[in-house]
Amino acid sequence: MYPFYDTLTAPKAEGLTARLYARMRPVRRLIPIPQHTFFPLLYELYLIGVRLTSRGAPRRFHGQRDLLINLGAGDQGLPGWVNVDIFAAPGVTCRYDCRKRLPFPDDSARGIFCEHFLEHLDYSEEVPHFLSECRRVLQPGGVLRVLVPDAGRYLLAYAQGGWEELAHLRPLDAGQVDAHFQFPYRTRMELVNMVFRQGHQHRFAYDVETLAFVLRRYGFRQVIRQDYRVSLLPELAIDQEVRASESLVVEAVK
Repeated sequence: MYPFYDTLTAPKAEGLTARLYARMRPVRRLIPIPQHTFFPLLYELYLIGVRLTSRGAPRRFHGQRDLLINLGAGDQGLPGWVNVDIFAAPGVTCRYDCRKRLPFPDDSARGIFCEHFLEHLDYSEEVPHFLSECRRVLQPGGVLRVLVPDAGRYLLAYAQGGWEELAHLRPLDAGQVDAHFQFPYRTRMELVNMVFRQGHQHRFAYDVETLAFVLRRYGFRQVIRQDYRVSLLPELAIDQEVRASESLVVEAVK
């Protein structure tokens, strides 16, 4: 049954804690507390280690300018960029917990790319710090490009009834099998919950109104809804094709 903890370790499984699930798989059944409680705790303990080992990161970037930064890069890091993630992966050049602080000087970046990361942050406790930090780090006129699952479109698709509209957003194989996570949905609301919650990994769901609101609230002077791989700063048009169908894309200018 949903949320399919056993299959979150499938080869195509995505998300910040998928690798933690995989590492703990041999002993999960021995854990004396519920998995939905244990894994967030394990994640936070892991992040304490990341913070301890990355305390010197701000010194690395002292005095640097015109940076291109990919926050939550995973294995999609590009040459010439600062590719930030909490996990080591091919292309990751900086392991750092970005939720409340970024390791870059004021006005040091001309562009920040953030694809399917913001929804993993707590809306009240972490998003204010994160967006304020992005604004601090950007140069005047710099661009933050944010992609998240488009919750508004998912709700409209759900309200249409049937699976067809939902499948236009979320790739589904035969039998409503999630193409990303490789498990079947029995009901449409299970799919909606996966998008909005992804087990315990997603912390907030955004529509364009809400995303634009928080970006303006934390200091961005211009907020624009964008299309797939269309950007005010061409270097930021690096959206993953596999995410295109479900993504809300917004750019904010300092």
